[in-house]
Amino acid sequence: MPSKKILLIDNDIEYQALITNALEPANYRINTALDGESGFQLAQKDRPDLVIIAIELQDANGYLISKRFREDEGLKNIPVILISRDAKPKDFEQHRKLKIRADEYLLKPFSEEVILSKVQNLIGFHITEKEFELMQEHLNSMIQEKILLDDRINTLEKENDELKAAAGSMKDMQRALKESRDKETELLKQLSESKEHTKVIDKWLTEANESKERLQKDNDKLTKENTAAKTEIENARKKVNELNTALNALQSRIKKNSSSLEKVEGLLNQALVQLPKE
Repeated sequence: MPSKKILLIDNDIEYQALITNALEPANYRINTALDGESGFQLAQKDRPDLVIIAIELQDANGYLISKRFREDEGLKNIPVILISRDAKPKDFEQHRKLKIRADEYLLKPFSEEVILSKVQNLIGFHITEKEFELMQEHLNSMIQEKILLDDRINTLEKENDELKAAAGSMKDMQRALKESRDKETELLKQLSESKEHTKVIDKWLTEANESKERLQKDNDKLTKENTAAKTEIENARKKVNELNTALNALQSRIKKNSSSLEKVEGLLNQALVQLPKE
């Protein structure tokens, strides 16, 4: 496939080099002309696929050269790009409204990427058969990669669904865990209260044990005192018995003495009776 031909009409050496450097690596063939007349004649002789015309030419205005291309039966269908260093955007806007308008307009400065993009949009790009085969292989490779990516996306979507389901289960688990923690907190609170109650009960038990010990001591003391009292009572009983025995003996002696006294009294009475009366 032959390279597409581009005619560049511009006496600006700097931009001739820039445009050539931008288009030749993309397999465009560049012909250049420094003025409008020679450029127009070159186009008639070797019909280009696209013409780039600078507005600022030495022999003519670029708008007029573009008009000649549009009015020529053999050249009027060739795409035209007008470029300028001095034109204003409004100048291009006014020219766009004319029947002889250009296909694209560019204000200098512009980059190699911009001019290449404009050219490719108007006439496409040139590729060799080998480049086409490489592009076809690359396209096939990209299709295979897309198939693999689609499979991967399907797998990831399934995994995402599983993760969502797991996330739902996780939320349920988190909810259950929160309820469990709330219950644990409540139990810990109750346990704390129980510990406080236990402390009170322990205090009560300690006091009860102390009271029990005091009661035991008092009971032991009372037992000893009771034992001592019993001993004293027993001793007192013995003494009472001894006193009763002595009293009984004394009463017996008194009775005997009383009998003797009665006898003595009787004898005295008899003696008194027998005494002579005065």
